[in-house]
Amino acid sequence: MPALATLSLAALVDKSGVDADTIRSYDRLGLISRPRRTPNGSQLYPADEAERVTFVRRSLELGFPVPSIREMLGLGRRKPLSSGDVYAIAERQLGDIRRRLADLKGMEAALSPLVESCPRAGSLGNCTIVNTLSRPSPLPADI
Repeated sequence: MPALATLSLAALVDKSGVDADTIRSYDRLGLISRPRRTPNGSQLYPADEAERVTFVRRSLELGFPVPSIREMLGLGRRKPLSSGDVYAIAERQLGDIRRRLADLKGMEAALSPLVESCPRAGSLGNCTIVNTLSRPSPLPADI
């Protein structure tokens, strides 16, 4: 049985540490429960909604895309999620992070010598960064 909608937006902000605009954004994305509207227009959330808001915020901080967060919350599923389901989603995210880190390390390795070789003075015609980035680069042999 779902928790009663007894938590005001202000109370949800206080309990979760997430500002009201962000909570409204989570609502628009369908990541949290729709608030119940009172006759005077106040929004009331389930008493346990702060945990869900915190989960969404922390998941976004870890770079999880919205569809993966929906998946972990079990939204749109007919059967309950298992720990193994969440593990698979988190493992996929970790793989994505590791791929992005490898890409960033490659970019760093390419840019670092350009920055180090820059004369830092004179015209753009003498700038090694501009000159290098202006030339087509050869394609790696494995492409």
